[in-house]
Amino acid sequence: MSAETAVAATGNGTSGVIKTALLTVASGGITFLVTNGLDQPQAICIILSILIGGIALMVRFLVDFEKRLAGVEEIEREGMADMKKLVGDAFSEISEATALFGLIEASALQTDLVTQLVRNSTSISPDSPPIVYKFVQAKIKEMSDFLKQLAEGGTVTYYGEDRDWLLGLTRTATTSVDAISLAAVDHDLWHSEIGQRYLDAQRRAARDGRRVRRIFVLESPDMEHDPELRRAYEEQREMLIEVRLLDRLAVPTPLQVQVRDLILFDDILAYETTPTTTDPSKAQVAETRLVLTDSRVKECSQLFRELWDVSRELRPAQTNR
Repeated sequence: MSAETAVAATGNGTSGVIKTALLTVASGGITFLVTNGLDQPQAICIILSILIGGIALMVRFLVDFEKRLAGVEEIEREGMADMKKLVGDAFSEISEATALFGLIEASALQTDLVTQLVRNSTSISPDSPPIVYKFVQAKIKEMSDFLKQLAEGGTVTYYGEDRDWLLGLTRTATTSVDAISLAAVDHDLWHSEIGQRYLDAQRRAARDGRRVRRIFVLESPDMEHDPELRRAYEEQREMLIEVRLLDRLAVPTPLQVQVRDLILFDDILAYETTPTTTDPSKAQVAETRLVLTDSRVKECSQLFRELWDVSRELRPAQTNR
């Protein structure tokens, strides 16, 4: 209680005592005057004055007591309501935390990894540098949306050229990696840092017994004579990657519009990239998509099989002169 509140309460109490005293004296005085005016004996006047004053005092006391009791009951009701709300919120949070932990335990993901993520995220507080706090918040939201879209089996889009999905999926593929490489997307991939890491991940996958296949799409027959293409072809064959060439003109007419840069992982997930232009010298990756829709993945898998069937091996160099 503050000093001002204490002073106010003291003042109100003093004022109430004075009012009660004045009411008692007034009641007794009026009674004395009335009885004295009726020519009653002096003793009777005094007795009635004291009696009426006492009754007035008692009534005033009961009224004040009732008001104070009502105030106490109101405070008690408010306190009980606040307590019930506090206890209810606490149990609700406990129940929600218990349910969440149950979901973590039932998840197919490793429990220790999920709990480690939660524990590490709590170490970032609003007291951290604003840029760190906001960046972590954005990454957690991004990861949350990413997991939601994956769980729902839809399509996840990354605007620009991705590297984490590409390398992560290649390293974690369990049975196969099937790729269609367009010159407009992969024209300078194999000499880049990400391209080297991508090839190394594929080399390791092939070495471990997983099937790795690639179709190089030739926009024109002359592309077969490109030294860079031939070098990439031979290098990847040495890495146990099955490589074939596909002449654009050899693609069946119904499939012409479907040819695109595509990677299939385990025939379950499709990784698609869209170039900004068809000019290999100017093209960049406009967006990257992860597709988990079952019907769409099956179409991609069927497309790869049909293109693989019409693709061919690289002809010996001497036959191209």
